[in-house]
Amino acid sequence: MKKLRPARISDKEQFRALWDISFNDSREFSDWFFDKRFVPDYCALIEEEDGFISSEVQSLPVFLKVRGAVIPSAIMVGACTHPDFKRRGYMKELYTYYMNMISGLGVVLCPHTPAVLRTYYYVGHYPVSDTAFIEAEESKGAEITEDAVQLELAENMSAVYKCYQLASRRFSGIVCRSYADFALKCADYLSCGAKCVGITDGGNVLAYAVYFDDKDGIHGEEIMALDETSEQKAVNYLFNLGKGRKVSVKLPPDTKTEYNGGIKRIGPRNVCGIADVGAFLKAVGKNLPYAVEIKDDAVPENNGVFNFSGERTTNRPQLSMTVYRFAQWMFGYRSLNELIQMSEAVTLDSRAGEELDRFFPKQVCHIIDEY
Repeated sequence: MKKLRPARISDKEQFRALWDISFNDSREFSDWFFDKRFVPDYCALIEEEDGFISSEVQSLPVFLKVRGAVIPSAIMVGACTHPDFKRRGYMKELYTYYMNMISGLGVVLCPHTPAVLRTYYYVGHYPVSDTAFIEAEESKGAEITEDAVQLELAENMSAVYKCYQLASRRFSGIVCRSYADFALKCADYLSCGAKCVGITDGGNVLAYAVYFDDKDGIHGEEIMALDETSEQKAVNYLFNLGKGRKVSVKLPPDTKTEYNGGIKRIGPRNVCGIADVGAFLKAVGKNLPYAVEIKDDAVPENNGVFNFSGERTTNRPQLSMTVYRFAQWMFGYRSLNELIQMSEAVTLDSRAGEELDRFFPKQVCHIIDEY
């Protein structure tokens, strides 16, 4: 009989084998990833009677910054089922187990970037951030400036990290990286052959773009900037570098950057589940004198009425909603009024609803990290 359990370090070889047949990563990246990024206590699996791992969920501990609060989280980096065991409902079963497991580890939020967003709606993981893309099938080049220079990440880590810290302040949902986290993230990129361009002013980096240059063209994976002009310069550099080839860049959803001849689109990119509603409200709820009823089919402990200090209460709630709509509201991806208009939240006290809508306005939600 199969069983669900947390992973162990001895499972690494089987995890890697299932990963390799499920995803198209290079051998270099997979070698690096399983050497430096396999954290078994934040992974879950289904094991068959004979010890074979048929389904797995892999994640990494991170901290997300939501409305200025730094919150313990686990970013999901891979979930897959062996081809011989597909269409048995394994993934839903495993996700439900996983969400309850990480709640016990003190994890509050579980963000990730599905290939198909709707894949995880059934476990309450809905979009909480948008991403902008600008793409050109054949770049015609762009004007570049002298302050756009190639940067060796290892030699310029401090200045690039400073840019990340300053630029990320305006976003809700962003990964709150320590310097060590940032260095490890850069090492992830470098293991795949990533390069970096920076817009510099003296010793300061005003914008940077981590990008890949391969047979498929140029892809700007992480672009952060302190101002609109510097961001545009970094993007121009990539479109000029890829002249005559395909170029795509990934940007924050509030970007003003454009490229003549490129197609710009903005849409939902990242989803997030809540592993601990009480802890989330304690972090972002501002101790307000209200209560909300939460409904969650995946994590039983998330069901009930909570005050905005994160405690369970017998007080009459002013609002009622599902856990995934609550996540969208708390992140700032949707306003409370939008959810009410969509019939996705019920207000039991219209005056309190209006006040809460003002207390928790919409935010610019952006999650760069996909692993």
